[in-house]
Amino acid sequence: MYAYVLSLHITASALVIGSLFMQSLMVVMVLRLKNPEHVAGTRIIQRRMHWFIYYPILAVALLSGLWVAWATETLGQKWLHWKLVLVVLLIGLGFLTGHALRKQAVPKPFAMAVHIVIFLVALCLVYFAALKPV
Repeated sequence: MYAYVLSLHITASALVIGSLFMQSLMVVMVLRLKNPEHVAGTRIIQRRMHWFIYYPILAVALLSGLWVAWATETLGQKWLHWKLVLVVLLIGLGFLTGHALRKQAVPKPFAMAVHIVIFLVALCLVYFAALKPV
């Protein structure tokens, strides 16, 4: 059972990070579109992706991650605390991206900065999960 839930957690986590990348890229893409119909269509896709892909898969990743931490008795370990801080930061970036989707005018440097921060946080999450350094 542990292997199945761990596989589910890893897959869900990859999908969460991937959907955040796609959302932040779509925010930048909307800034480049000139046709109002294209902008409106892209915004519909963005909202659907955020509500029907990001949030459900985030719930799966969180629940399966808590189950894995409980099953392996790592809840009190220091590396997991740092990983959870990064998870909260990643969730915050997801909410920030969702807020940017609702705004009409998002500055391009801000959208690109969010994209870079998502990458760096994801890199640190993988580091803590794989090496358990602390």
